[in-house]
Amino acid sequence: MTHFPPAVETRFPDFADHTGKLAGLGVEFFLASNETIRPHLNETPYGHKLTWLDFTDTTEKDWSIREFLNLFNVINGIAFGDRGIPMPQWVMVDLILMPAAALIASLPQDEFAAMVERSTFRFDTDVKQLLRKVQEDMRASGYTGPVPVGGYCAAPSAEPGRWVGWSLWSLMPAVGLGKAAKALALSAYRAQKLDGVTQYDNSALKVHTEFGALKVLVATVPFHTAPGSFVYQSDLTLPAGGGLSEPSFLLDPFDYSRQQAMQKDIESGRSEFYVLPPGHVRRDGKTYVPILEKELPR
Repeated sequence: MTHFPPAVETRFPDFADHTGKLAGLGVEFFLASNETIRPHLNETPYGHKLTWLDFTDTTEKDWSIREFLNLFNVINGIAFGDRGIPMPQWVMVDLILMPAAALIASLPQDEFAAMVERSTFRFDTDVKQLLRKVQEDMRASGYTGPVPVGGYCAAPSAEPGRWVGWSLWSLMPAVGLGKAAKALALSAYRAQKLDGVTQYDNSALKVHTEFGALKVLVATVPFHTAPGSFVYQSDLTLPAGGGLSEPSFLLDPFDYSRQQAMQKDIESGRSEFYVLPPGHVRRDGKTYVPILEKELPR
């Protein structure tokens, strides 16, 4: 099987240095899937060797793969708890581990405990208590392995090279863990295009726009569980930057009427919209999303 360099590595070569710095902080990156998918994945994204995990493996190890993946699911639920979209365990099996792979970032338990305690700027009291409970449960169960602190998941679509991202989370945003997890995963998948659903108020927009401007495919998705959701696409085959720099307007993440108007313009073929880096900007104490509108020829 012939493989070409993953599109994301060609477009964003500097992410390799970023990943190396995180490894220096004790972060270990895993690729969790199964052996039938393994030949189609890139296990050395940006030259960084990922630790392979087969979720079906039952051989004895120093620590339990099952418990590690369970912790990934539990902590992912804590990270997304405020949005009401924790991941059911069957979803993890059916939509990640069987057809694709999860990129999981972890820390040793001592470093995880220290990270939780020092990260008062990141965690509110409830989240910190939940993560402390995770540590108590680990001690009670005798689990001694690493602890997930972030990850990225995407699913393959019917179009070759096009993936659908649906779970990005990080407990270490101050060091850019989310960006590294997404970059490594996209290279592991050999993705050329990436679609996804997120929310205009979601801080993950800062990570998503690290990979370039996001084309808004659907400006409002009222059927989604989380309000203010929209569908975006990153084309990783295009040159970075793409000449999209100045926003046409700043969108209030909670201005649902404006988002509906954007959708009507998309449906009518009047305009295309792009979310520009850095995803969120602050004006007069409020957060806005920088939007570029490109009117289409009639």
